[in-house]
Amino acid sequence: MKYVTGEKVFCDGFTMEVQMINELLLPEETDDFYSIMLFRGMNLQVSTAIGDCLYDQGLLVLSPRHGIKEIKIMDSSEESSVQTLVFSAYGLNTNNRNGFPDSFEYSFMNELKSSYVHVRPVKKLFDTFVEYFENINQHLNVKQGHLWPCIARSYISELIILLTRNKYSEEEEKKCDGEVEEKVSKVIEYFQYSYSKKITLDEVSRKFATNRTTLNSMFNKAFGVSAIAYLNRMRIQNATMMLTNTGMPISDIAERAGFADESYFSRAYKKMTGKSPSEFRLSIPHPDRKKWPESAL
Repeated sequence: MKYVTGEKVFCDGFTMEVQMINELLLPEETDDFYSIMLFRGMNLQVSTAIGDCLYDQGLLVLSPRHGIKEIKIMDSSEESSVQTLVFSAYGLNTNNRNGFPDSFEYSFMNELKSSYVHVRPVKKLFDTFVEYFENINQHLNVKQGHLWPCIARSYISELIILLTRNKYSEEEEKKCDGEVEEKVSKVIEYFQYSYSKKITLDEVSRKFATNRTTLNSMFNKAFGVSAIAYLNRMRIQNATMMLTNTGMPISDIAERAGFADESYFSRAYKKMTGKSPSEFRLSIPHPDRKKWPESAL
């Protein structure tokens, strides 16, 4: 079975190899598709060749060679729900037909070679995953407006980037000594689900009961950069993904990545990468570029 959103063709020869299904769906391993299941108010029983496992609320992320024989819904409530996102790597990244790029942004999926993983994030991170699923569902199934494949793809990529950061944040925290580890980890967690919002150093300092100097000192000691520089690096990573794989207007990318305006975004991007957003985008070959609006360049 192929998973393709609707019957629409965005440009010649391209249909989007992505579907969001508002129910439990286990792709056959022969389909060669990744899938992410988000479930609430229920347990899922996963059966493999080595036995059964029971998982509570969270996400199940499956590789094309997941090894799962069956998934059953257990102990569901009236408020329970499950959604399944199914996609090919090409459906996500039109610049790479052979799989995910070998980069930090997608390393979570790169390392999921022949298995599956259960992710149970803290509540606010889980709420962010729920929001991403709602946004993806809107653009795939509810209201397919202008550039809908680009916008849906960007939310899917952000979801995977957040999965990657959630996994590797513990490894980054190990760089901190015991005195600052807990506070730094809480700030990083806050950045993960709030990076697209306006965030000031004073606000973060108040929220975590410290001061600007101490907060920056902790981040410099752990990562060699200030707290806001760490946050902007996170934002630039998301913006780079959208510049690479979508035709979204640069002003929209700036807003989604958490920058106050396009001008500030352009300055910050060039300072960190050596190229303006437009220069970077034009340096990446893209099969859909002729279909993009002028505002994308």
